Amino acid sequence: MTHSLIAESASTARPSVNLASLDFWARPDRFEHLAWLREHQPISWHEHPDSGKGFWSVVTHPNIAKINPDWENFSSSQGIRVSHDAEMGLTRPGSNSTIETDPPRHSRLRKLVSKGFTPRAIRRFEEMVTARVRHILDAVDGKENVDFVADIAAPLPLNVICDLIGVPESDRTLMYQLTNKSATDSTGGHESQSDGSSASLQMKEYGLQLARARRDHRRDDLISSLIDAEVDGIPLNDDELAGFFSLLVAAGNETTRTAITHGLLAFEEFPEQRALFMNDSRVRVDAVEEIIRWASPLMHMRRTVVHDLTFEGVEMKAGDKVAMWYISANRDCNAIPVPNLFDITRNPNPHQSFGGGGPHFCLGSNLARLEIRILFEELFQRYPEIRSTSAPEMVRSNFINGISRLGIAL
Repeated sequence: MTHSLIAESASTARPSVNLASLDFWARPDRFEHLAWLREHQPISWHEHPDSGKGFWSVVTHPNIAKINPDWENFSSSQGIRVSHDAEMGLTRPGSNSTIETDPPRHSRLRKLVSKGFTPRAIRRFEEMVTARVRHILDAVDGKENVDFVADIAAPLPLNVICDLIGVPESDRTLMYQLTNKSATDSTGGHESQSDGSSASLQMKEYGLQLARARRDHRRDDLISSLIDAEVDGIPLNDDELAGFFSLLVAAGNETTRTAITHGLLAFEEFPEQRALFMNDSRVRVDAVEEIIRWASPLMHMRRTVVHDLTFEGVEMKAGDKVAMWYISANRDCNAIPVPNLFDITRNPNPHQSFGGGGPHFCLGSNLARLEIRILFEELFQRYPEIRSTSAPEMVRSNFINGISRLGIAL
């Protein structure tokens, strides 16, 4: 396939800028290169074996804001990661989750659980989240070697979302392991693709078995409510139930733990911001938004071009993959002044970490905000001098801006 920007880009692009390569995302100067692309090539073509077929990269805040809600031209139905190409065998088998549908069906599916994630509904969880945080901190109290990710950042969102869905306490370690492995199908290589696909299937099968158990013994949890749910008068089938379950578990813990971990590192890099957070409760709502912007937990979301079209002067063909790089938009100085400064008083803060609007705006955004705020309130109250003792170990990915390990001293 020939693309109109390839020849032009070859003469002007920095040779080392290839957003399809996983090695690029491990570079310490990645934000510098993204800034160059925003200025010189806001839409450009990238391809590398790590990401299957090539794709269009969209890196500016306003262009992503145009694509995000435009499901009629840019569809989610063929996958949400640029590394997924069904015809090349590079995808999770049977994904079929709500996030991989378009309106009007997406809107109807989303409505089945959306009432449980409204600001009013989430406020009821404050006491429960606070208790969870305190239990987590109690468990690490007095320890010399603490991994912030595994011991603090991960347990909170994992346990909260499992509480809401109805996963027994005894199975939560398994959910943590499967979530981690299911993310590896965005990290390139045949082994990681196989591991990620296997974990995704295991998670879906677990969700289906849990739903079957609830058919005989209903409880006050999300999986019980989904059993009785209907779309256009038709109950959800087994694959849809399983897809709902795996999406809620993965989305409910992976991104929030990533935001929390990057947040701790940001507070360490900008100690005056940590002092402000600790001493002035009025800034904490805005602080959470800045943590989420700074972290950009999901680096991109992928769409697929529905039909031949021209977008901002670029000719795109039906079937082309398009990556919306939120991690770049969140540092776009034309939308966010002084973006490389971590400023917890920033308001307004039009970051796109939750999707930047449109039908796919993050369903769990209010829950994530609550968890992040309470965790840092409790953490800094108990351990005001907490600091890292090792460099963060980054997840090798172009999808999750994840940190797999971070040693800390309390």
